[in-house]
Amino acid sequence: MTMFEADDLRADPRRGTGVRTSREVLRSYDLTVIAADVDGTVAAAGGWLCDRVRAGWQVTVLVPPGSDVRALTILGVHTEPTESATDALEHPAAAIAVDARVLRRDDELRRAVLGVVDAGHIEVTVWGESALFGSDGRFDAVRHRLSTAARAFKAGAMRAPGGSVAWPPTEEFVSTALWYPPDGADLVPVAGR
Repeated sequence: MTMFEADDLRADPRRGTGVRTSREVLRSYDLTVIAADVDGTVAAAGGWLCDRVRAGWQVTVLVPPGSDVRALTILGVHTEPTESATDALEHPAAAIAVDARVLRRDDELRRAVLGVVDAGHIEVTVWGESALFGSDGRFDAVRHRLSTAARAFKAGAMRAPGGSVAWPPTEEFVSTALWYPPDGADLVPVAGR
């Protein structure tokens, strides 16, 4: 993650790019994704990840060591094998996305993610069944409508070896309050929830 102090912005050639999370810090558009496995990530969040890459975000998916990452590569994301995703939260990106299956089995990671939520400066998005966040008032049910390009790339990724799950034109998540402009948000509230 790249962080700049407010005084440093005058000298930075990328001045003005990024997500302002406070008056002092400008975070670059980085999304760190903590995946239980490649196929589940592509099936549940592949279109959203692809659309974020296409919108200029740096998306890095942390995968279990030895994972076949070809399907994620088709989506345009970077991958990194990791034994402990908790370490990635020491210097978090502007946004974090996590598979609920990882949170259910890793108490340390769940506590770290909730600590990030409590700090209130970083978007946290979770996909999959998670009773832990379903009743947490800090999370809202949101959905992402896949672009035509994301649908095509996701279809290509799903045909990659091991990928055979059917997918809808939207992907649903729970997410903390969004801090980007409402006209540019890619995650929109789900009505009636």
